[in-house]
Amino acid sequence: MNDLLVQLFGLSALHPGEEGVRFALERPMPAWGWAVVTLAAVGIAAWSYSRLVGPRVPRAVLACVRCLTLLVLVLLAAGPHLIRENRRVERDWVVVLLDRSASMTIPDAPDGRTRDEQLSDALRRSWPAWQSLADEHNILWLGFDAGAYDLPSDQHGVRLNEAEGRRTAIGTALSQAAQRVAARPVSGIVVVSDGRSGDEPDRALLRRLRADRIGIYAVPLGSATPSSDLAITAADAPTAAFVRDTVPVSVTVEQVGGGEPTPATVRLIDERTGRTLDERRVEVAEGTPTEVVLFTRPEAAGEARWSVRVIPDVLDLSEANNARSLTLELADSPLRVVYFDGYPRWEYRYVKDLLVREESIRSSATLLATNRRSIQEGDVALTRMPRSTEDWAEFDAVILGDLRADNFSGEQLENLRDHVANRSGGLLWIAGPGATPESWRNTALADLLPFTLAPRGGASGFVRSFDGPVTMARTERGERLGVLRLDDAADRGWPAHLSDPATGWSLLRWAQRIDRSQLKPTAEVLAVAVPASEWTPDLLGRDLSSAPPLVITMRYGAGRVIYVATDETWRWRYGRGEALTERFWLPLVRLLGRDSLARGGRAAVIEVSPPRSAVDQAVQVSLRLADQSLADLRPASLRVRVERDSLPGAPPTPPVRLTLSPDEATPAGAPGAYTATWVPTEPGVYRVVTDDPILAGLALSAEVRVALPDDELRTPQADHGMLSALAEQTEGAVIQPEALADLTTILPNRELILDGTPDVETLWDRPIVLALLVLLLTVEWVGRRLIRLA
Repeated sequence: MNDLLVQLFGLSALHPGEEGVRFALERPMPAWGWAVVTLAAVGIAAWSYSRLVGPRVPRAVLACVRCLTLLVLVLLAAGPHLIRENRRVERDWVVVLLDRSASMTIPDAPDGRTRDEQLSDALRRSWPAWQSLADEHNILWLGFDAGAYDLPSDQHGVRLNEAEGRRTAIGTALSQAAQRVAARPVSGIVVVSDGRSGDEPDRALLRRLRADRIGIYAVPLGSATPSSDLAITAADAPTAAFVRDTVPVSVTVEQVGGGEPTPATVRLIDERTGRTLDERRVEVAEGTPTEVVLFTRPEAAGEARWSVRVIPDVLDLSEANNARSLTLELADSPLRVVYFDGYPRWEYRYVKDLLVREESIRSSATLLATNRRSIQEGDVALTRMPRSTEDWAEFDAVILGDLRADNFSGEQLENLRDHVANRSGGLLWIAGPGATPESWRNTALADLLPFTLAPRGGASGFVRSFDGPVTMARTERGERLGVLRLDDAADRGWPAHLSDPATGWSLLRWAQRIDRSQLKPTAEVLAVAVPASEWTPDLLGRDLSSAPPLVITMRYGAGRVIYVATDETWRWRYGRGEALTERFWLPLVRLLGRDSLARGGRAAVIEVSPPRSAVDQAVQVSLRLADQSLADLRPASLRVRVERDSLPGAPPTPPVRLTLSPDEATPAGAPGAYTATWVPTEPGVYRVVTDDPILAGLALSAEVRVALPDDELRTPQADHGMLSALAEQTEGAVIQPEALADLTTILPNRELILDGTPDVETLWDRPIVLALLVLLLTVEWVGRRLIRLA
């Protein structure tokens, strides 16, 4: 039948009986309308033949034909046609974000599992539900750490990559996921994470998700109760030191995650032998970084590789942040020292003798009188007084006692200042009641005093001395630098009886009283003076930040200066013989020599500051020309390149090239110092190496370690509160990992039914329709002729 209709109407696109094809009218009428039209057609036809004369039956037949003709005309006027609706269903999307950051390795999930294991178990148990969900929804699997990326999946599950991202950015991942499904129907966004994130989700995005009724369904991983975690946030040590020198290693430990203070052991370990070099017990509380200084006296020269580790007494949340590595050069070469004083005072004799006795020091000691006469002592004789920069460069440290500045020429002092500033020399001042520091007021070395001298005029123009005896007490800064450790058996290396005036022998009968307001901005106080009348038993536990300084240090250019405001330490011999004096002076001299040692024998030195930086934090790259022949070239600039150590299996990173310009801040405008600023954009280990022809063959390099400012493991605790807030702000829900299969009943169906332009084939303009009309009219006309009605 349908084939016959196709042939009669000449249909091509649409055929009756096909799926979705139906008959329709372009101008449809309700059923009652067609009833009215039918009655009207019947009435008109009956009325038109009722008044005619002729046989009744033929007239009734003709009336029916006319009625049928009228109905056909009305039907054609309504626009009959065949139509097929083009309607399609667009399935909605379910976006699943799986956390792949390094915090997923934290073992705080139930049963001691890691968060990553908890995630894998939840996906495996709920996989049949996901397959059922895929029958009705499109599922987009994304992993994320610092950003979102695709994860492959098949009928067996999702293939997870290693959880090793060093930064989590849930806000960025949500924004990228929303862009992936923009302009598409979305059932919901499922976030499976521990909630720890380095950024905040965009509020405008959350408002848009809520307005579009796209909920975030958060699946929290890890422990809902934050566990405490200890982390080493900083570890610093000298880049070079002498064998048998007391080397300080400063370690900062922090606790995150709340809870009671955590007791722990901080150890310094030799990585080559595994031997513990030093250890300290600490108790770390949240919000209070604990700084620990460990000490060791290395015995062998060469490159030392040490590590510092914090070992909590209780289970720690993450061990990845419990250790730091350190590398330094240890030298067994003798320290070269020259000592000048004005008269043979007791302090001079003791310091001179201990320098001579110390095998690791080669010293020259000279007494200079105002008439330029001199007396030489020590184990190395001076062939002449140092004059040029090269002459001063023969010494790692210079000691100036209580002598007048006019014993030296202005050129000698300027060259000594340049030696400290540019060649990392050290200068030790030993004050005295005669000439130091007042005699040096208007000389080139006035810049190397760690305090300012008051203007001349009356007694205020001079450094005053205490009216009575004082004792010495070490400051925390003195401990951190590894100096003034006078008794290893005592708590923190400082014998309490040394600050107790009751012993008698600990009293320093003369000391200069330096006001703290006179200290220069970069000066640091290593020890303070405590008048005997102000001593109390709890002295070492008191705040000594306002006490008058007695031992002061200051960096000057590439070198260091130390000022000791007393010459009475020789009195300590009554307590412990030479031991206390030796332990006081030798570490100070070695501290001065460390900077020189780090640069010793090198034509140039590259330094980076700070050596441990963060992404987007500026790093200063400095290059100093220690060889005078290079400095005399006075290059307008120097080039270096910054190379990043490649990760295994990763392509090499292109180096960054820097142009270093002369450092205008170099003291006295001395040539040879060049600086530039570099801002790292990626974390990693970088090496700064020379890239300039005049430095070819020197093999200069410096290392800088760059970390993310919001490193993933700095705060390893889960943040379930953030996930709950995301779900609440978008009218989503929080689903526990073990109930992940419930998503099939929770996620709404937001598929779209889209109507396209329908396919239409008209019927009123077909030849068969015209033939039908002609046939009806012809039948009526012929009938009328036959019964003689025309």
